[in-house]
Amino acid sequence: MTEPGAGRSGPGAGGLQPPGTLSALAFLTTGCTPCQPVWDALAAGVADRCPSFAVVVVTPSRSMQDEQEARRRTPRGVLLHMSSSTWFAYGVGQAGTLLLVRAAEGDAAAWVEPGTELARALPKTATEVRELFEQWQDRAVGCP
Repeated sequence: MTEPGAGRSGPGAGGLQPPGTLSALAFLTTGCTPCQPVWDALAAGVADRCPSFAVVVVTPSRSMQDEQEARRRTPRGVLLHMSSSTWFAYGVGQAGTLLLVRAAEGDAAAWVEPGTELARALPKTATEVRELFEQWQDRAVGCP
């Protein structure tokens, strides 16, 4: 299920995206150490630069994660998707992993139905996350 972080509406908020749309998927848990730089960068507004570029926090399913904590940590402007199946679909084995993905044919967002993986990273610092998101946002249509 896709949930808007802190009340977000916008690209992909309903689980739909035009084919070919680029999105960043941040595979995070609420308590992992390697996730902290990503949470910090998101809190600092790294997702605010390009409104047409969806940034999605993907946590394990609600049965494995504290939903209230995940919602609290997901800033306005970032979507929250709680789904272990999305982790499996993209073969993500380590929390803190970031993916740049292109939405598949059809309307489903890349976190609902797996799209094409274009890049994968495991940044170590919030600065690395910011720089990576800037590079990825530069590739997206409609970003400054």
